[in-house]
Amino acid sequence: MNGQIRILIIEDEPVSAGITLRMLKEAGLGSDVSVKETLKEGLKSIAADGADVTLLDMGLPDSGGAATIKAVCGKFPSLPVVVMTGTEDEAAGIDALKDGAQDYLVKGQFGHRELKRTVRYAIERKQLVNEKEALIAQLREALKQVKQLTGLLPICADCKKIRTDKGDWMQLESYISEHSEALFTHGFCENCYRKRLKEIP
Repeated sequence: MNGQIRILIIEDEPVSAGITLRMLKEAGLGSDVSVKETLKEGLKSIAADGADVTLLDMGLPDSGGAATIKAVCGKFPSLPVVVMTGTEDEAAGIDALKDGAQDYLVKGQFGHRELKRTVRYAIERKQLVNEKEALIAQLREALKQVKQLTGLLPICADCKKIRTDKGDWMQLESYISEHSEALFTHGFCENCYRKRLKEIP
């Protein structure tokens, strides 16, 4: 990822937040970092200012454990989240991956290089997940469009209009345009072209 990374730290312990800030600066990622001490403040900050990645403490004054990660990932599913846990909470960090976090770090057991790598990988992995979900959504929409044109279509044997589910009759081009993304161009087949030539006085 190129350019400046916007990082939000949600951490209520000033010492831990200060250590993380120092390591981010050592990693060259400290130019656009904000710190919030509660989950409520963090969610407000994300909604108002956005973020490229969030470093989230699992034990906040107003939230703790799985509820914390679920609150962030549930409200901002496209946001990469890295969980910060204490040594006694490593299992919670692993569980957080199941709840939507991209990665976790155990406090006191990583340096600025690992932090930088974790932040960048979290962003890249989340981008891949978001792109995959967007493609799946597009595919589902395309399949929905295809399904709309399946089954028997009642067509008038004379004027070739199609009868809709409501009982109305529509021109073939109008019906297909309404139920798909197909576009039409008009011209003459060879037989009709010859017929038209004969009609010219």
